[in-house]
Amino acid sequence: DVQWMLDEGIAEKYIELTTKSTDDATDDNTDDAAEQTKSIADEVLKGLKAEADGKLFASPKEDKSPWPTLGHFCKSVITGLNDQMLSGWCKDQKITGMGEAINADGGFLIPQEFSTALLTAIAQTGVIAPKCTNFPINNNLSLPFVNRASMATSWTGGVTIYKPSEGNDKTASLPQLAKAELKLNKMTALVYATDELLQDSPIALQTFLTTMVSTEMALTKDEDIINGSGAGEALGVLNSPCLVSVAKVGGQPAASIVTQNVLDMYSRMYAPSLGKAIWLISQDSMPQIGALTLTVGTGGSTVFIADVKNPLGSTLLGRPIIWSPHCQTVGTKGDIYFGDFSQYITATKQGRAMDVATSIHVKFVEDEQAFRFVVRFDGQPWWASAVTPKHGTNTVSPFVALDERA
Repeated sequence: DVQWMLDEGIAEKYIELTTKSTDDATDDNTDDAAEQTKSIADEVLKGLKAEADGKLFASPKEDKSPWPTLGHFCKSVITGLNDQMLSGWCKDQKITGMGEAINADGGFLIPQEFSTALLTAIAQTGVIAPKCTNFPINNNLSLPFVNRASMATSWTGGVTIYKPSEGNDKTASLPQLAKAELKLNKMTALVYATDELLQDSPIALQTFLTTMVSTEMALTKDEDIINGSGAGEALGVLNSPCLVSVAKVGGQPAASIVTQNVLDMYSRMYAPSLGKAIWLISQDSMPQIGALTLTVGTGGSTVFIADVKNPLGSTLLGRPIIWSPHCQTVGTKGDIYFGDFSQYITATKQGRAMDVATSIHVKFVEDEQAFRFVVRFDGQPWWASAVTPKHGTNTVSPFVALDERA
């Protein structure tokens, strides 16, 4: 390999030895032959370097893309394999054994550094997904968990503790296991960029794409975690069989939230999850949440505590509040949740987790270029159902919602 020879200094050494050998052989003759050999050697070395320069990315020294930004990469993608830099990079991906650079649909996998940056931006933009328990996987995942519906005979599900008297046999017990099946579903983001943006500033394109894609992907992941149907997308908390729905108080006005509602919700949280649970509340519920009070004789106190300097520090019954656009409108089931999202599992594609393709045809008349980004994602609650406590009949769960108040 020419580049390898140059990198290792072998080409220069070869020419040096060849020249020295020729010099030694012509000492008894004239200096013309030696001078001619040196000239030829210089030309050969120059040719070798020129050939290596032509093979821009035939054998890179490190796994770093040749583009300074994602914007520059996307400009190359527009040109396709006619772009020398993109063509060389694609060949490099095959040579180094890092996998195909072109996906099954003809799109180009984003270089690892840009893919990682985008995925990091998505994680930083998301609010709910980062609180979940994530499993990076290559294919689908079957995750075993203890399936329990009652604590009447076992706290953990299937393992029963006996207290036999002296001389009596011990009774065996087995855990009741089930499997959570996670399938990596496609999430596709489609972004349009004007020809002017593409031609004038790759840096601006980088900012535009990163902001748009990361925000949309993050909000979509959070939306699926709360409201997903489980069909071709994550199973959301709202549609999960483990969700506990707390009924409204008798005589409660429509589309209202009263102090008793949040007290009832708090009481249905699985006790070990209380230290991790957060409130997810719709923004149009804010006026009613802010006015909640707890009457004590002729006095009372507020239930909601607001941090004026840091609105994100607001709490309800001592637990943090997140004002979420993924909650339903006030009065509808799902307008307020109390949840421990460490009990929600997600699966993401391990390794190269994103690819991009482009087309000039989708918005040809408008002079816009379409970029398509694809990631793989799935999720569901780790619990198969709510659990009946050992002492009592009101089920508990790490996910609690307030029922409809029509």
